[in-house]
Amino acid sequence: MTTSPWTPDDEEARQLLDDRIESYDVEPTEMTLWERLLEWLGNALSVNVDASGTGGVIIQVLLIVAVGVLLFLLVRYFRPSVSPSAQDAANHLVDPAIPAEQYLHNAQRHLAANQLDQAYLDAYRFMVRSASERELVEVTPATTATTFGWSLGAVLPGHRSAIADASTEFNKIIYGGTVPTRPATEAMLQLAQSVATAQPQAVDPRHDPARLMPR
Repeated sequence: MTTSPWTPDDEEARQLLDDRIESYDVEPTEMTLWERLLEWLGNALSVNVDASGTGGVIIQVLLIVAVGVLLFLLVRYFRPSVSPSAQDAANHLVDPAIPAEQYLHNAQRHLAANQLDQAYLDAYRFMVRSASERELVEVTPATTATTFGWSLGAVLPGHRSAIADASTEFNKIIYGGTVPTRPATEAMLQLAQSVATAQPQAVDPRHDPARLMPR
């Protein structure tokens, strides 16, 4: 006796196919990382987002804006703060409460410790305080290294060029964070000690600091 094979009808065949497909755990390996992220956001927001459509563009713009806002908040509220006293110290060329000899001692100590930037700064400040104590130039809280160099160079013309170079290097260290070489630092210290005993001369009108300062 021959048994004919069982042939399901259309409804039974469709149900069998659906059951077979559901039995497999298919991983969407063809999805990119960006598409996975959009799918996750879509599920989280209950929004049907197509990675290649307008919804994907909107989500991308929102993500960029969110990152920008986060960076702004981090910079605005979590950057290291600078105390007002530290800002005042940075804005002033020298501290009038510190005598010239103290700056000289600090410069020599920093040089011995190979802290060249601090040694250079203190050597320059020794020159500034020395000139102020000798009343060669007037040094106020508004005096900058550049204007000091003009003023001192006018009364000590033999050192004018070296003082101007030292003022430029001082600004580079303060504002640019450069570190001078050891020979340059030693030369700055020698210049400061030489200027401390140099005799002033009458100001040449061609090098009058008031004439050189911008109006």
